[in-house]
Amino acid sequence: MSVNVLCIGDVMLDVIARINVTPQKINYGSDTTSRISTNGGGAAGNVAAWLTRTSASSTIVSHVGDDPAGAALIAEFDALGVAHQNLIITGETSGVVVVLVDSSGERTMFPDKGANSNLALSDLPQLDRFQAVYISGYALLNPLSRPGVLAMIEKIRADSIPIYFDPASVGAMKDVSDKEIHQWFSLVNVLLLNEEESIYLTGLVDIERALDYLLEFSEI
Repeated sequence: MSVNVLCIGDVMLDVIARINVTPQKINYGSDTTSRISTNGGGAAGNVAAWLTRTSASSTIVSHVGDDPAGAALIAEFDALGVAHQNLIITGETSGVVVVLVDSSGERTMFPDKGANSNLALSDLPQLDRFQAVYISGYALLNPLSRPGVLAMIEKIRADSIPIYFDPASVGAMKDVSDKEIHQWFSLVNVLLLNEEESIYLTGLVDIERALDYLLEFSEI
């Protein structure tokens, strides 16, 4: 049986600037040669898109504006087979992130959340057709979308659907207290963390100790 995954969170238009020099050699206040590309992005959008390349199916819960960026993002979802409803918010701008990629491959991101900030419980579809839920940390780290997403989590938990949570980037987590982030962990079933995020959230460089620490905030 194919798994149907509900993906909640951010959908962004990525504007990627690739430079062939180190950050120290950027000509700030002037020009630095680069290669520019654009494509759909956002953690939740990316997960929903990649799931369609497997045996699973996906539905995205997010928002875009009624602008060219939003039209491009919806066209990508339609082409990939990502299901969606009520994505467009009239009068809003779509989320856009400028991604600077230096000569070493390191990424530095400058996001404008745009319509992603308008998530509310009313955006949640009927849950009976989903076997799993992915939630991007950006949706909870954004104070404007946080209340709506927490209400969604409460409803999803009541329906006993497993929640997979990606806390997102360390840079974004710095705007929220560790105590509040730790409280979210007890609301989900699976944490998706990389090494940098584990160290930041625990202060422990030993991964096994970090995992033990994080399990203290889990109900399972």
